[in-house]
Amino acid sequence: MRSEQELIRLAQAGDSDAFCLLAEAYERRIYSLTLYFCRDRQNAEDLSQEVWLKAYSAVASFRFESSFYTWLRKIAI
Repeated sequence: MRSEQELIRLAQAGDSDAFCLLAEAYERRIYSLTLYFCRDRQNAEDLSQEVWLKAYSAVASFRFESSFYTWLRKIAI
């Protein structure tokens, strides 16, 4: 089992499988966050997908200055 930091570094190097593992670890929390804000399940699913697309394209910019969830949360909000 790889650590979160290792998965992030692999994702930053272009490993999409590593990013998928990170997404699996946080998908419920991100969905819950988006559902809290929009109060509609379908919209929350759509917003969650947008968060993951943005996170995937920006993962190289993650600087380990906060937790990965905090970074994802900022993207979601």
